[in-house]
Amino acid sequence: MDSYESRKSNRQKEKKSDYRKIQKLERIVKVKFNNKSLIKRALTHSSFVNESGQQILDNERLEYLGDSVLALVVNEYLYKKFEEYPEGDLAKIKSAVVSEVTLAKVAKDINLGSFLLMGKGEELNGGRQRSSILANTLEALIGAVYLDSGLKTSKRLVLGLLKKHIERIDSLTYLRDPKTTLQEYVQKSIKERPLYEVIEEKGPDHQKSFTVKLVIQEKEIVRGGGSSKRKAERDAAMKALELIYEKRLKI
Repeated sequence: MDSYESRKSNRQKEKKSDYRKIQKLERIVKVKFNNKSLIKRALTHSSFVNESGQQILDNERLEYLGDSVLALVVNEYLYKKFEEYPEGDLAKIKSAVVSEVTLAKVAKDINLGSFLLMGKGEELNGGRQRSSILANTLEALIGAVYLDSGLKTSKRLVLGLLKKHIERIDSLTYLRDPKTTLQEYVQKSIKERPLYEVIEEKGPDHQKSFTVKLVIQEKEIVRGGGSSKRKAERDAAMKALELIYEKRLKI
């Protein structure tokens, strides 16, 4: 087989593999796309575009759209479900629900990272499990569903994935504002404040990734990650609070 035929055969195999992956993800999220190019774009990380040299689009614009659709669906659900809550409480729940921490957890639940088209360099650096990438990809998927099937299907997808997390965050009120809650708990227990130290900062300016360690009484308790220092600190605080709630950490 000459090189042209070999390349053609490889491309055909890749297309079949991509199609099977798309079908599998459609079954997981219970959404069938009319326009398969939208779901493929939602799964295309910028690193893949940069490395491939192909004339294809990454998922960043879909992420931007999906972020707005997600906020609308969650806000409407909270408004209708929690009629007795003031605006401030609704805002805190919404912030926790659409946070990078929660979205990454949801993305991991459906193994979204395995469906990503990603550059080899990013993949070798753990990109398929990076919270910021997973959260952004989930938002891109929501944006793609909105463009393909409209708001009704988007609502079904978002609430199907997030309703249990909304109820969880409502019942565990400390998750609404984890940094403040942890600080109050630690100060009451040992008269000290938790400290957050950045131990790693990676990526270009438009796509930073931070890792922080949470230190209490000079001991590292947990590590958190996110696309900003604030998000990484929030992630670490949530992890510590969940350990305390599960009685696996005593301060």
